[in-house]
Amino acid sequence: MKKSKKSGGIAIPFLLTFLISLIIIGGAALIIYDKINSEDSSLVEMKNEGNSLSDADSHSILFVLDLSDSVDSAPEDYSSDDEDYSDDDYYDDNDDDYWDDDDMDSDNDDNEKEIYSEPYTFLLMRSAPVHKQITFIGLPSDMSVGGKTMKETYTGSGPSVLCKDTGSALNVEIDRYMVLDTEAFQKLCNIFGGANFVVPGGVKGFPSSAGEQYLGPQQMEKLISYGGFSGETQRISTAASLITAMVNQANGERIADNLDNTFDTLVNMTETDISALDYQEMKYGIKFLLKFTKPADDDSVSTRAKFITPYGKQSGDSFTVDEAFISELAPYFKEAEQDPESNSSDPDLQTMIPETGAANE
Repeated sequence: MKKSKKSGGIAIPFLLTFLISLIIIGGAALIIYDKINSEDSSLVEMKNEGNSLSDADSHSILFVLDLSDSVDSAPEDYSSDDEDYSDDDYYDDNDDDYWDDDDMDSDNDDNEKEIYSEPYTFLLMRSAPVHKQITFIGLPSDMSVGGKTMKETYTGSGPSVLCKDTGSALNVEIDRYMVLDTEAFQKLCNIFGGANFVVPGGVKGFPSSAGEQYLGPQQMEKLISYGGFSGETQRISTAASLITAMVNQANGERIADNLDNTFDTLVNMTETDISALDYQEMKYGIKFLLKFTKPADDDSVSTRAKFITPYGKQSGDSFTVDEAFISELAPYFKEAEQDPESNSSDPDLQTMIPETGAANE
């Protein structure tokens, strides 16, 4: 009997202590859980607020394709007026595919004029995610900006000054720049998948065809830098048209899903003032634009991108853009005021918000 009493006396205090410990520990755990729950709720709310779009999410980037280290450009004393030539007589003696039997005739050799590649191509991009639209503007390398040509400004003062002077010449604000060499440009073309494109007639190295032909990265670079066009305006118009075709034909969802990797790759291959913070602010709009501009069916292409070509006056080696074109360009860079279509009420935006919330973590 004494042993039984002693065992009961020890068990009761032990049980009381155990119950009190459970209450204390459980209460603390409940407080911590409530705190975590509260933080999660506020985090979700912040994501939704950050994922609405407006005209303020539009941005502009000046792209520079700098092939000065990879192509044979014309010498400084070279003039296209030195000899008479035809585009049909052009050949590249570094590529056997450029030759045909007619080119081998000695009678034609005396009439041929060597055409050099253009080492610099300038392309201004205006992206307006809320309107699901990208606009490319090819800019002639001899366009006058700040009293010099774009080529002179870029080679003499660099891309930052070029951005400022080009913006002033066009009366627009250019937010950022990106300079691509041949490796970076071809990498970008590979990411997008090249383009089916109607090549202008008379361009040597491409099949003579009135229809579309597929152009891979090297062919795109060759066409964009081709120096045998009738003028610089035709060349940059072709360049803008080709890049537009590539962007429209790309699988938007695939590009959007891999956008983080694409940015990391390109930012390390290019000269740019686009920071990681800039990218974080822009990427939701870019992904939205890419994902919600699908073509109507599998047999058509997207219309997410378009291009425009500047016009003006050519005086010697300098091109001056027309004031009328500057006026036509302005609406692309102006934020709409009280535009009912320029806010997050778009049903596609509401669909996109939950999907991309985790991407901002």
